[in-house]
Amino acid sequence: MMNRGDSVVGSAGILIIGNEILDGMILDTNSNWLELRLASIGLRVSRLAAVRDNLDEIAAGIHFLAETSDVIFTSGGLGPTHDDMTLEAVARTFGLPLVEDPHAAAIVKRQYQELYKRGIVDTPDYIDSRRKMAMIPEGAVPLDNRVGGAPGIRLETDAAVIFCLPGVPSELKFIFEDSVVPWLEERVTGRYYEEVVEFPVRDETVFAPFITKAMRKNPGVYIKSMPRRYGTSDVLRVWVSARGESLDEIRDRVRSAISTLAELSGVEPRPVADTREIE
Repeated sequence: MMNRGDSVVGSAGILIIGNEILDGMILDTNSNWLELRLASIGLRVSRLAAVRDNLDEIAAGIHFLAETSDVIFTSGGLGPTHDDMTLEAVARTFGLPLVEDPHAAAIVKRQYQELYKRGIVDTPDYIDSRRKMAMIPEGAVPLDNRVGGAPGIRLETDAAVIFCLPGVPSELKFIFEDSVVPWLEERVTGRYYEEVVEFPVRDETVFAPFITKAMRKNPGVYIKSMPRRYGTSDVLRVWVSARGESLDEIRDRVRSAISTLAELSGVEPRPVADTREIE
């Protein structure tokens, strides 16, 4: 099977999986955390989707994201219960068998030994429900999890590179920082720079034409205004960002666009947040 594991990556998709999310029982914070973290690395998130714990729905979500994404991140559905079916769905999507991976099994066994020592679980045994978490699509690489019991995986396919991460936020963050970031840093090219400013403008509709003109005068710069509820603020927050190969060049473009906004509107902005820049 061909794969894109050695290719340069620039766009990402996020698939949030779980009935508890779509039923409103749990608030999804993983997607927002991933969006911010991926942007800081230099990846553009092209699509975000949420699906129920259903094999067909998960497969449809992966296909939807793969249309525009070099890398896909799934969150949720890696646990021991009947409705944890993300890995089965991924395997079916790409015509792969599920196999008990020895490295994944070692992670599960180690974690439950540790959880048992800490008095969190009643037995350290490698029972069937725990073995389920070591069943991964053939060819996938297990990703270590030292917070919970279920390993993540990385699967390289001809459609996209798939990272399956747990739904528990602390576990997702550990695996992302430990296993995903090093992989991405070898493959993401270019840099990203952003400045956030506030203009003393109450009405976004008045300011909108200035944004359109500033973007035309500054190609490659993205400008986004974020209004607050009417009557609650006398300022308009504006995000100005750019991507490119040279940090100095994109920083100059961002600041040029901010200057253009000030010239067009006749009002001076003030900075309100730290800039974000990455190699």
